[in-house]
Amino acid sequence: MVETMSRGTSPSCSFLTGGDVAPDRQSGRNLFGKLASLFREADLAFLNLEHNLARSGQVMKGKPTHHRGKPELIEGFREAGFDALTIANNHMLDFGLESFFDTLDLLKEHAFPFTGAGRNLAAARKPVILERNGLGVGILAYSTTLPQGSAAGPDEPGVNPMRVSTSYTTRWNPSEYPGSEMSIRTRTDPADLARMKRDIANLKKKVDVVLVGNHWGASMSHHVHDYQREIGRAAIDAGASAIFGGHQHVLSGIEFHKGKPIVHCTGNLIFDIVEPFFSEATHQTFLFGGTLSKKGIDDMYIRPCRCGIGKAPELLSPRRGDGRDIVWFMEKLCKPFGTRLEVNGERVMVIPPE
Repeated sequence: MVETMSRGTSPSCSFLTGGDVAPDRQSGRNLFGKLASLFREADLAFLNLEHNLARSGQVMKGKPTHHRGKPELIEGFREAGFDALTIANNHMLDFGLESFFDTLDLLKEHAFPFTGAGRNLAAARKPVILERNGLGVGILAYSTTLPQGSAAGPDEPGVNPMRVSTSYTTRWNPSEYPGSEMSIRTRTDPADLARMKRDIANLKKKVDVVLVGNHWGASMSHHVHDYQREIGRAAIDAGASAIFGGHQHVLSGIEFHKGKPIVHCTGNLIFDIVEPFFSEATHQTFLFGGTLSKKGIDDMYIRPCRCGIGKAPELLSPRRGDGRDIVWFMEKLCKPFGTRLEVNGERVMVIPPE
């Protein structure tokens, strides 16, 4: 167990996270703009690095989308004072193993703790463990989005995999209703799910709080699939205090299980690569913060932002313009889960179902 504070006190720390980050520009200076000070002020700040920071490698054959950024961009992450990065996602092998290994070496060179990918499955499963204000915090990361060959194995480099099976069945009799829409069913691989639960339970024995990142969902879809809820609830049942999702490029709802949040997607925080299927919805994003303690997370809030595309992301007011639109839309996405939002100054408090 990480050393805690003296008897009679309750250790806690503030934390802040945000959406997927995929920078591809000339310099890392002022990468996060005014948001950098917010991340620095938090006792613990982390997010998902969505691609490699390297010049090496060749494009993975047959992959429809691929991107990376220059290694100099690491300066922007240092400037913002991030404590950890998750790297379990579908772009870490876009330029092959050479680019991937160079990125791992770059993060180690600049002393950035990371989790979710590595030179083999054991390395990809290895958590980040930090101590803040006497509170032990562990972070794990997984990816359900797995291009061919990207899943780490016992002797294979790659990302920490969470495999999912998908089946499609007709909703109606196709003889009477030809061309009718399909019903989609998803299920997490039982072995991967059990492995995640073991990893969380083992980590919880060493720290006070476990946070989990999962790259999941369908691109450009606000919809929450059955497997996401299955993974999120299993993680909390195993001892996690929160799960943070990404990959969809658009906002998704915030769910609670046993009083602990499953943040299905915060959108893109920085995404310099504009895919042809992106829309105005991909500009919407938010930061998620709160206070960590042995009990979990208190004082949860979001702060609406506009995605940084070739420039720093922009912090928005929740009371007007685009910021108010994000709050309104998040209220709509959260309503099916019973989660409420309440504007309090520049923060929007996230209130679990009663």
